[in-house]
Amino acid sequence: MRLAYENCKNREDQESKIYNKDSEEKEIEILQSEEFKKGLTEGIKEQFLIESMENIDKIENDLLMKLDSNSDDREAISELFRMIHSIKGGASMYLASLPSQNPEYFSLKKLSEVVHTFESLLALIRDKGFKFENNLIDLSFLVIDYLKSIMSSIISEEFIDLHNDDILDEIKGCISRIKSVPGDTTNSAVINQLQSNKIDITKSSVSQTIRVNQEKIDQVMNMISELFIAKNSFMHIAKRLNIDYDLPEMSKEVKQVGAYINRISDELQNAIMSIRMIEIKTVFQRMPRIVRDIAQSTGKKMELYMEGENTELDKTIIEQISDPLVHLIRNAADHGIELPEERLTKGKSETGKIVLRAYNKNKHVFIEIEDDGAGMDTETLKNKAIEKGLITSTDAEKMNRNQLLNLIFLPGFSTAKQITEISGRGVGMDIVKSNIAKLNGAIMIESEMDKGTKMIIQLPLSLAVSHGLIVEASGENYIIPLEYIIETVKIDRNSIHKYSGKYFTCLRGNVIRIEWLCQIFMTGERNADQEELNAVILSNGAENFAIVVDKLKNEQEFVVKTLDGHLAAIPGISGSTLLGNGQVVLIVNPLDLLQLM
Repeated sequence: MRLAYENCKNREDQESKIYNKDSEEKEIEILQSEEFKKGLTEGIKEQFLIESMENIDKIENDLLMKLDSNSDDREAISELFRMIHSIKGGASMYLASLPSQNPEYFSLKKLSEVVHTFESLLALIRDKGFKFENNLIDLSFLVIDYLKSIMSSIISEEFIDLHNDDILDEIKGCISRIKSVPGDTTNSAVINQLQSNKIDITKSSVSQTIRVNQEKIDQVMNMISELFIAKNSFMHIAKRLNIDYDLPEMSKEVKQVGAYINRISDELQNAIMSIRMIEIKTVFQRMPRIVRDIAQSTGKKMELYMEGENTELDKTIIEQISDPLVHLIRNAADHGIELPEERLTKGKSETGKIVLRAYNKNKHVFIEIEDDGAGMDTETLKNKAIEKGLITSTDAEKMNRNQLLNLIFLPGFSTAKQITEISGRGVGMDIVKSNIAKLNGAIMIESEMDKGTKMIIQLPLSLAVSHGLIVEASGENYIIPLEYIIETVKIDRNSIHKYSGKYFTCLRGNVIRIEWLCQIFMTGERNADQEELNAVILSNGAENFAIVVDKLKNEQEFVVKTLDGHLAAIPGISGSTLLGNGQVVLIVNPLDLLQLM
């Protein structure tokens, strides 16, 4: 019996050795496979790009701007060195995972060479206690632009020969000049300052964060959107059970379940929305360099002040508002701010002032770009628009000041006397307005000659889920977002008057425009029988106006589904949604309605 047990045990040991050997060989085979190597390289690449772009953004928009205002900021110099060192380390790791014949290998090799040389320069500046003078700021921006070009080529996989010889010569020249200056590399004052700026890691609280792919967040948001549509179905089913099938008890139970699902969906929505909300600081930080570059290229003196950088917006809106803001800041710096001698003759300070601010108000975020420059001359705008054939002289005479200021949003409009690298081609402001409109936002202008100009952008907090009022016009249902609704009222037909082909009414002493929704969308005729009309009072931020509908129905949460193709260009419509009964309903864009009235 013992012999049989030992034989069995030996056989199991032999089988275990064979299994372990096969398992090890299989693992080695997997590790040596091209598929595994490719996956590993892709992982290293993604990590390198994410971390490097974060560091580059921090250097460009934060550290270099700090050093531009305080050239002896030792903490900023040390942090700049650490971030460049981090980029160099990431590049070296990624480089090691690539075969030498890979097209990315050559680009990364050049990047590593530039970063390594620049790191040596920063080490000298840090150790010798040198100030970060203006020429070093310019060189740093040159290096950052080069790094961004390399990163873009890696992301797009379109590799061009980006020569780094000029940049290397510049950096090496600075190193030679600094080495030639006698200085104590153990400068006690510098060392003490560096030590005083060190962060005590043991005492500082480490923020626990997880990096999540944007697509995963969007996927969760889409699932919550579907949950909203399903949630609205409960109330529709409960109503049918009560009215159509005379089952009030069952209807009550369905309503209770619907209320429970409603609470859960609201909590989920708030949670995911808080994840998607990011500070507008990420966009604002790009602006100081733009203003600095324009000041240097035009010979103007100007300062940028930023307020409300902690204001939060949905990530999707943040990403899409960046380019319009850049264009408006460039316009303020190039068109708005005058040359120093011109400002002095007007009794102003020779240094112009640009203010970029953001704040929350009534479920909207407002962004303002204000300058104390030349302002806009409405007569010049009017004459230029007539000259370019954008409007007729007859139309121009009927326009008020606000309408004349809005001429700058016409395609091809420009008052620049010459074309520069910054502006003057008549392209941009119309695109700015259309891009803001795509975000369900609006842009308004306030300007006074020789006092300055203020651009005001109104944006929703989020594009995902909203509240709206369902209305009916000519048998069709529409949803009007609540954030644009001031109130709903009954208007006496006799209080409506016609002037120059347009309709007006008096509401609490104020004259406002009024129009029928069915007429705007050309879906039917005005109802001539009703003495009292259902009206929704809307606001575009600048003025109030009234829209007449046949019925005012219920308020409802809705998920915006964007329209594609030719449907996306329909004026007055921002998208569509599904009701609880499965009906497709169009979402009205109140900001477009006033233009259509």
